[in-house]
Amino acid sequence: MSELLREIESIALFRGVRNKEPLSSLCDFLLKMEPDYSVEEMIDSYGNFCSKLYELRADCDLSAAIWDALVDDMNPFLRFRIDLINNPESATKMSRLMELTAQRELDLLTRIGNYTSYDFKNEMYYDGYLPDFRSSHIDFKKRYMMMLDSIETEGYGVYKRCNIFKVKDGKLCVVKHPDPIRAEDLFCYERQRGKVVDNTKAFCEGRPFADVLLYGDAGTGKSSAVKSSARMFFGKGVRLVELPKQEIEKLPDIIEELTEIPLKFIIFIDDISFDADDDRIGSLKSVIEGAASGGRKNIVIYATSNRRHMIKETFSSRANEVHASDTIAEQLSLSERFGLRVLFDKPDKATYLEIVRNLLKLRKIKMSEEDMALKAEQFATRSGGRSARTARQFVDSL
Repeated sequence: MSELLREIESIALFRGVRNKEPLSSLCDFLLKMEPDYSVEEMIDSYGNFCSKLYELRADCDLSAAIWDALVDDMNPFLRFRIDLINNPESATKMSRLMELTAQRELDLLTRIGNYTSYDFKNEMYYDGYLPDFRSSHIDFKKRYMMMLDSIETEGYGVYKRCNIFKVKDGKLCVVKHPDPIRAEDLFCYERQRGKVVDNTKAFCEGRPFADVLLYGDAGTGKSSAVKSSARMFFGKGVRLVELPKQEIEKLPDIIEELTEIPLKFIIFIDDISFDADDDRIGSLKSVIEGAASGGRKNIVIYATSNRRHMIKETFSSRANEVHASDTIAEQLSLSERFGLRVLFDKPDKATYLEIVRNLLKLRKIKMSEEDMALKAEQFATRSGGRSARTARQFVDSL
């Protein structure tokens, strides 16, 4: 056990893993097994180590807990690999010494992860109650190298574990409970969604793509089209970043951060609208304009709005403007910067009932055609009109 502690303390490349749980508590326990410490201190430290492991993994798996810490670790070895992907011609060549160190330390982590509670109990010489844990015997070197080889599609760290993020106070945060909407759950508007999917596929495959504005009536499925389209390509390295419209001024900083990550990011701005004198209009214009010069090869912007021009306009503001045509042109210029504009208009009665009919079938709810048509129309009247959202709310109410 003393030798094991010394080996763990010698970790250099993956020092971050050493300083995280569960290795941090494990090192404390191994230290307390030295003759200088009492049996009570050793038992207390062992209990603390097991407690930390239980917090990390419900399956009480030491090897899996170490792997989780390794996946989240931004270490020099990983940074060199990322730099090589981003800048293949100018990246600094990794030394053979670093490669050998990485292999040895990954082998060491494999040996550490192979320990079970029985191995430690045999060394403790204590017959009382001690908690147990297990190991799934992960080959860290093999798995980590496979992760590096698939980094552009599988990601690393939090980008490997999660697919959807949100900007909060200028920082990327994981969306813990994302909208589960899938393409199979959406009906009608196939032509509109097809444009979004085709653009996302081109973006994913490195072909020419466009920033997209989805505009039209509320509740027609604009946001669902974006989220379901992103979900289709998660396995190809696409990640969705939800940007609240209040955080638009942080957009340049977010783009700068995401540019260095070898994945594809859809920055999604939902329900966007501005007052005519909003300073954020200029910020968004400049960012979208930057795409044309090749400044965002791994980032695309999708926005939804109930207004095509995204800028609130009153008759008084137009009447008070000397050069009204110039003002209108300025407002139009924002939406025109989106290379693809997709209209989601309010469904007619036949389309509305078709959505309801398909949702009933999906939920396995049986209803006569006459009864369905009557009740769905009554529900739409009470809800303010027909829309895809109203159709879903109607079926939910059943």
